[in-house]
Amino acid sequence: MHIPATLAVVLASVVAFAYIAAIVYAIVQIGRTRDLSDVEKGVWVIAVLFAPLLGTLVWYFAGPHPVGLRITRQSR
Repeated sequence: MHIPATLAVVLASVVAFAYIAAIVYAIVQIGRTRDLSDVEKGVWVIAVLFAPLLGTLVWYFAGPHPVGLRITRQSR
Protein backbone atom coordinates (compact mmCIF):
# COMPACT_ATOMS: atom_id res chain seq x y z
CA MET A 1 0.00 0.00 0.00
CA HIS A 2 1.22 3.48 -0.76
CA ILE A 3 1.62 6.14 1.90
CA PRO A 4 -1.22 8.37 0.54
CA ALA A 5 -3.60 5.39 0.49
CA THR A 6 -2.66 4.48 4.06
CA LEU A 7 -3.14 8.06 5.16
CA ALA A 8 -6.57 8.14 3.51
CA VAL A 9 -7.60 4.94 5.33
CA VAL A 10 -6.39 6.30 8.68
CA LEU A 11 -8.15 9.62 8.12
CA ALA A 12 -11.39 7.90 7.10
CA SER A 13 -11.18 5.68 10.19
CA VAL A 14 -10.72 8.67 12.50
CA VAL A 15 -13.64 10.51 10.91
CA ALA A 16 -15.85 7.40 11.12
CA PHE A 17 -14.95 6.89 14.78
CA ALA A 18 -15.71 10.55 15.59
CA TYR A 19 -19.04 10.33 13.73
CA ILE A 20 -20.13 7.21 15.61
CA ALA A 21 -18.90 8.65 18.92
CA ALA A 22 -20.96 11.83 18.33
CA ILE A 23 -24.09 9.77 17.67
CA VAL A 24 -23.58 7.63 20.77
CA TYR A 25 -22.87 10.73 22.88
CA ALA A 26 -26.05 12.42 21.62
CA ILE A 27 -28.15 9.35 22.49
CA VAL A 28 -26.60 9.17 25.98
CA GLN A 29 -27.28 12.88 26.52
CA ILE A 30 -30.87 12.46 25.36
CA GLY A 31 -31.32 9.65 27.87
CA ARG A 32 -29.82 11.72 30.69
CA THR A 33 -31.89 14.86 30.04
CA ARG A 34 -34.45 15.25 32.81
CA ASP A 35 -36.44 17.97 31.05
CA LEU A 36 -37.79 15.54 28.47
CA SER A 37 -40.70 13.14 28.82
CA ASP A 38 -40.25 9.53 27.75
CA VAL A 39 -42.12 10.26 24.52
CA GLU A 40 -39.86 13.21 23.72
CA LYS A 41 -36.76 11.13 24.45
CA GLY A 42 -38.07 8.44 22.13
CA VAL A 43 -38.68 10.94 19.34
CA TRP A 44 -35.15 12.37 19.74
CA VAL A 45 -33.55 8.91 19.73
CA ILE A 46 -35.51 7.93 16.62
CA ALA A 47 -34.45 11.18 14.94
CA VAL A 48 -30.79 10.53 15.76
CA LEU A 49 -30.93 6.89 14.65
CA PHE A 50 -32.84 7.39 11.40
CA ALA A 51 -31.21 10.67 10.39
CA PRO A 52 -27.92 10.47 12.26
CA LEU A 53 -26.18 13.51 10.84
CA LEU A 54 -29.18 15.83 10.90
CA GLY A 55 -30.62 14.51 14.16
CA THR A 56 -27.31 14.77 15.98
CA LEU A 57 -26.60 18.27 14.68
CA VAL A 58 -30.07 19.49 15.64
CA TRP A 59 -29.66 18.00 19.12
CA TYR A 60 -26.27 19.68 19.63
CA PHE A 61 -27.26 23.11 18.32
CA ALA A 62 -30.94 23.38 19.26
CA GLY A 63 -30.91 21.32 22.43
CA PRO A 64 -33.76 19.27 23.80
CA HIS A 65 -36.47 21.80 22.91
CA PRO A 66 -35.79 23.42 19.54
CA VAL A 67 -37.47 26.81 19.40
CA GLY A 68 -39.19 25.98 22.67
CA LEU A 69 -41.43 23.34 21.05
CA ARG A 70 -42.63 20.52 23.28
CA ILE A 71 -44.64 17.40 22.48
CA THR A 72 -46.36 17.39 25.86
CA ARG A 73 -48.21 20.33 27.36
CA GLN A 74 -46.83 19.94 30.86
CA SER A 75 -45.47 23.06 32.43
CA ARG A 76 -42.34 22.51 34.46
